[in-house]
Amino acid sequence: MSNKDLSAFFKKYVKGYKVGTDDVVEKYVGDEDKQEGQTEASLDIQYIMGVSAGLKTEFWLYNSQDFCGDLANWTQKILSDPSPPFVHSVSYGWQGDLSALQCTDDKVKVVDDNFAKLAAKGISIIFASGDSGSGYAPNQNQCQAHDSDKELTGTSKKKLSTNGEMECCQEATGADGWSFVPQAGPPPPPRCMAQPGMGFSGEIDSNETATDAAACCALGASVVGRTIRGTTFIPSSSNDEKADGICTLYKTITGIKRNQPKGTSSGFLEPPSPQSGACNVLSKVSGSKPTKGASSATVAKAKVVLWPSWPASSGWITAVGATRFVGQQAGNEEMATDQFGSGGGFSRMFNVSTDATYQASAVAAYLKAAPQLPPAESFPAGGRGTPDVSALGEGYMVLQNGLVSPVGGTSASTPAFSGMIGLLNDARIKSGKKQMGFLNPWIYKNTDAFTDITKGNNAIGRGQFTLPYGFNCTQGWDPITGVGTPVFSKLLKAAMK
Repeated sequence: MSNKDLSAFFKKYVKGYKVGTDDVVEKYVGDEDKQEGQTEASLDIQYIMGVSAGLKTEFWLYNSQDFCGDLANWTQKILSDPSPPFVHSVSYGWQGDLSALQCTDDKVKVVDDNFAKLAAKGISIIFASGDSGSGYAPNQNQCQAHDSDKELTGTSKKKLSTNGEMECCQEATGADGWSFVPQAGPPPPPRCMAQPGMGFSGEIDSNETATDAAACCALGASVVGRTIRGTTFIPSSSNDEKADGICTLYKTITGIKRNQPKGTSSGFLEPPSPQSGACNVLSKVSGSKPTKGASSATVAKAKVVLWPSWPASSGWITAVGATRFVGQQAGNEEMATDQFGSGGGFSRMFNVSTDATYQASAVAAYLKAAPQLPPAESFPAGGRGTPDVSALGEGYMVLQNGLVSPVGGTSASTPAFSGMIGLLNDARIKSGKKQMGFLNPWIYKNTDAFTDITKGNNAIGRGQFTLPYGFNCTQGWDPITGVGTPVFSKLLKAAMK
């Protein structure tokens, strides 16, 4: 995050605050903050503090190395802190198979046990529910194993334009096959994501010369026939400003070097955006024909699996989904966001009978009344359901390195809701009561303090593309928007009972 951005955000958007006090982070914990405003952290700190101006707020930062290990270290740090913050807002999670992150069951148990201990200590841990809708992912072998330069023929189910063959394959769930033909023209080049002030370590492909970091990045992206993962540019030590610097191209990246010479900049070479083209989904495949550049495959009848986000799906966590106003007009009725899919669903790791009894009746009522549920084998009906609540998740204006840009996500709704909980704590403590603590039992006993959301669904992935499966909003709790969005006056009244 950036203190300068935070101060500018308060000046632009927050009314009636104390300059130099309310717009200042109280304490930094964990890794050193570089004061470089990045989107996620800027969003988090600006909206938890902007909503709860006047409350002391800490910024906890751990540079990601090992997801489960980092969560274990972070939760242990809270447990060992003699006076930790009462509310922790986290906008990160994994909406998929945790084995992909080497998060084994024993590692997950360590983290979840710590969450239980934090709940017992009266700490509110609030996580974003994810932005990938119901968490559907096609069978990866189905979408990676395909024929090249071949187009399938047969009975077409639908024809549409998609960004790459993977998206075409995702559209073919339940069909017999698919074919993707990219649009004419050269494919887009790799993208170079600049990281000023640091260098890389790893296997070097070659050392070249370049005029500046941008030219070095462009050089790495232009290499044909060899895989370049990143570049590092070190300017010339000569006094001649026109002298070329050293441009190192890396085959692999194994680490990051900080405290490099002035002007050093590195760049990750990310794969290019998928090339758009024509996608033909076939209900019945009868043959094929050679088509240069085309991709195609028959569809494996794989089992459908839906994934909620973890750690949001833990029974000790309060998970927050996202909504928007109908017609994008502030003050209108709310619906589930469709700029992205508000994450939600049912956990295979935790269940309502032992891990989340506070929501057992709400989940049962939803499963009984919900229209058009996904296939029964795709989710465990007795699993812990997320999210618990939701809040507006679109149109947040974030100040980042002096520039304002709109940002959306459950990573926007989560700090906003967390700031509200901070205000409830403030009111309770001033009246001699304890902080709110573990929120979920209280939330499900006070659903009348929330606006029930009954419109929309989460059959939507990141980037607004449609998923073949998802859940629908309905009256009462649902696995898209939880019990609804907070009405602060009602929350405050319920909290002060």
